[in-house]
Amino acid sequence: DWSSDVCSSDLDSLPAQRAHQRVHCHQQEPPDQPRRGLAARGFNEAITWAFLAETQAKLFGGGQPELKLANPISSELTDMRPSLLPSLVAAVGRNMARGFGDLALCEVGHAYSGDRPEDETLRAAGVRRGQAMPRNWLGGTRPVDAFDAKADALAALETAGVPIATVQIVAGAPSWFHPGRSGTIQMGPQNKFAHFGELHPGVLAAMDVKGPLVGFEIVRNAIPGGKGRSRARPALNAS
Repeated sequence: DWSSDVCSSDLDSLPAQRAHQRVHCHQQEPPDQPRRGLAARGFNEAITWAFLAETQAKLFGGGQPELKLANPISSELTDMRPSLLPSLVAAVGRNMARGFGDLALCEVGHAYSGDRPEDETLRAAGVRRGQAMPRNWLGGTRPVDAFDAKADALAALETAGVPIATVQIVAGAPSWFHPGRSGTIQMGPQNKFAHFGELHPGVLAAMDVKGPLVGFEIVRNAIPGGKGRSRARPALNAS
């Protein structure tokens, strides 16, 4: 280990330098608040690849030529992910194959709609499958539904500082959600930043995952007031 050869006297001889002030932009900030909020709602955090199979990417609005990897590490990981949901759905499928039926998985990470810097977005997503709550003395359980996904999305937004009283919830969501059991969270018609609901049965069948599954996805960059916020730390005095 080369580091064991470094003596304290060598370090003392290095000139002291003033550390530069570092500014963290909104997209660089660690999104700990949504993680904590989702953990409080019983989610387990998953860390998945940022790329996936072309067939899965196309199910969630991706698959564009500019999102192809030039040198993929696997023939099943060829495209940058357009959403966090396909990776979470696939993780649910793997856990089901191991005998787990009641699942709640979430992830905070980046997704890509193109190859430009502005096409990279920071997101938070979660999926649930099985029973909404364990059997208890108050009565039996019930399966998860779109209202659970709605509550999860609103909880994650609230912990991220979004004033929930000002958001609007309207019917309709992207094609990978069930058309009659999904919705969009927005602040005006031009500021749509979250979707929730039951995942489309056709999408689940294509991924060989038995449903129903419910889920949500938040695009943090699309939240009004989210862009351009920065947090500067004072310069370190190294004298």
